[in-house]
Amino acid sequence: MTVWVIEARDPLIFRDGRPFDAVPGTRAVSLPFPFPSTTAGALRTRAGQDGEGRFQKDAISWVKQIAVHGPLLVELDKNTGDIARWLVHSPSDALLLEPEPPDGARAALKRLVPLEAPPDVHTDLPEGLSLVGMPKPDFRKPIKKAPRYWYWEAFEEWLVNPEDQSVDLEGIGHDGPTREARVHVGIDPETGAADVEKGALFQTRGLEFTRPRGGSNPGDAHRLALAVATETLNLPDGLGFLGGERRLAVWRKSDSSLPACPDRLKSHIRRNRHCRVVLLTDAHFETGWRPTWLLNQIDGVTPGLKAIAIGRPHVVSGWDMAERGPKPARRLAPAGTVLFLELSGDDDAIDRWVDRIWLSPVSDGEQDRLDGFGLAALGVWYGTLQRMEV
Repeated sequence: MTVWVIEARDPLIFRDGRPFDAVPGTRAVSLPFPFPSTTAGALRTRAGQDGEGRFQKDAISWVKQIAVHGPLLVELDKNTGDIARWLVHSPSDALLLEPEPPDGARAALKRLVPLEAPPDVHTDLPEGLSLVGMPKPDFRKPIKKAPRYWYWEAFEEWLVNPEDQSVDLEGIGHDGPTREARVHVGIDPETGAADVEKGALFQTRGLEFTRPRGGSNPGDAHRLALAVATETLNLPDGLGFLGGERRLAVWRKSDSSLPACPDRLKSHIRRNRHCRVVLLTDAHFETGWRPTWLLNQIDGVTPGLKAIAIGRPHVVSGWDMAERGPKPARRLAPAGTVLFLELSGDDDAIDRWVDRIWLSPVSDGEQDRLDGFGLAALGVWYGTLQRMEV
């Protein structure tokens, strides 16, 4: 697949679904990160344009079959503009606690694992599903500024070697794009005064794709961007619109590839016949939090779900450009969700399964997988339930 970098020229707005009409005092508020359908739609729009930049309506059916993986957050090289570092959403089986003694630059990283509950403990979990948490109580508080996004290097180490440890917060990641707010005044061209009919005063809250380095020079900030991977060949580079309010972004082909699956991780999974599936983008499962497609037999491997670490669902909707109407609202399993799986199959089948699932979408619906919902990475899990101490 070819990786494309989408670098914002303006602060981008990925609307959260609240109304934004011509009413004085209204606000357009951005989500912290775009849904996969946003970048997939923008990419397909570019792919379906003619030589003069007009989208061809007869291209709708085939552009919807273009597979898009992403978006993922990247830091750009300040000289070349290409990808310098990959970032992914923090995994839900990692908890950052205040260290002792307090240290604003460090945190205690604790692992959440499937637990064997004591005999007198009862839950409303479905049969066969285990609790996820810390085996031993830890009464320290979670840190207030836990990085939302982890650098790929730290994330890969967590996939292969998830152990409790002390970590440097700047070394593990950051919060991604900077939120910015602007107040706008609508001017009536005839009177030269505020246009009270179309919204005299309104506010937009978007995402500026830069990250301060901590120095006093604003020009020394990290350049951030979105990255998507696709196999389509007729994608033009250059300026385009992305998100709400027709904000501008530059599209260009990258020389980078999506991160490969480490050999040591594949051998761990083959030997242990258990693994973790970590969602890098939001996923849609027909039955809510429980996947269906992922648990089917694929390449000779039938996975079984043993536990899940999941946060509050996200809700996605949107506008159907083909049907000219709103899409139904749906709940998504958020990025960072971790599924603990048992794998049945021989060694060759598990190797094929790992290659098939690694950095591929695992949502239930085929169109959702084409859109990039549920991009997944794999991690080590030994399959044993740890005894919960109370």
